Amino acid sequence: MQQKVETGPLSADAVDAAAAALRPYLQPSPLQYSRAFTAKVGCHVYVKIESMQPIRAFKVRGALHKLVRMRPEQRSGGVITASAGNHGLGVAYAAQAFGVQSTVYVPENANPLKVQAIKRLGSRVVQAGRNYREANQEALRQGAKGTATFVHAYDDPDVITGQGSIAVELLEQLPALDTVLVPVGGGGLIAGVALYLKARNPSIQVVGVEPEGADAMTRSLAAGQRVVLDRVETIADGLAASAPGQHTFAIAQEHVDRMVTVTEEEMLRAIRLYFEWEHLLAEPAGAAALAALLCRYTPRTDERVVVLLSGANVTEEVMIQALRSR
Repeated sequence: MQQKVETGPLSADAVDAAAAALRPYLQPSPLQYSRAFTAKVGCHVYVKIESMQPIRAFKVRGALHKLVRMRPEQRSGGVITASAGNHGLGVAYAAQAFGVQSTVYVPENANPLKVQAIKRLGSRVVQAGRNYREANQEALRQGAKGTATFVHAYDDPDVITGQGSIAVELLEQLPALDTVLVPVGGGGLIAGVALYLKARNPSIQVVGVEPEGADAMTRSLAAGQRVVLDRVETIADGLAASAPGQHTFAIAQEHVDRMVTVTEEEMLRAIRLYFEWEHLLAEPAGAAALAALLCRYTPRTDERVVVLLSGANVTEEVMIQALRSR
């Protein structure tokens, strides 16, 4: 019997195609076995180090894939986006790679290191609104007036499948993995990862991790419909989404096994342990998956668990807080 081939913009085959399209631009990120964390939690722990990407965060995958998929005449009109920081970096990097103009709208309280890095990549940065949602609304309004293509931070099929290229690498690097812990903001990363892993090996457990003060996906899955938070409060700016996307929520409903939430203190401690035990930098969003493994998830002794270190763009202030945490 001939095997059914998946088609469409959101499928495991589309993720495979995205991974192939990204290979000329990005090297696979390392998957590192951690003896320290293995001894600490009592299972086999592997760290997928997305902090090794050119922008020090996974977001470059989705942004690059979006521009790869655009027609040359579309790219010539430039791109526009809104971001808390890392997606803006990804779009700026991709725009520079293709020699096109980019504009990034950021909240007024955006991470200053990320804003500076976006500018260094040649993108125009506009501060707008008190949070990502308000910056996104302004970017959409301005984008509708011109020829630039809007690149959504997470709810776009090309962005989702680009982020899912992480899962393609994971199965190549560790075919026998049991569980992957994934940080969740708007849901683009977990949507791409879960979509691919569940299609290729349904027994792999996909666990999402959110901050307690930004738990929109957790609440949405519990409610059976998308929930918009009235307030988002977390040091993890990369996870500070007030609601999951339509695509990302639908995929999470079908493919994500469970969600857990972590505290600010747990993320800070995870940042410190990454630094002290593995000599790796992590921002709060990047440390969320490890925080969940250390404090909220109980593995089996033989379980092979991957934690996604999704980004390392940490401010000095947060790093000092983390190093003082216990």
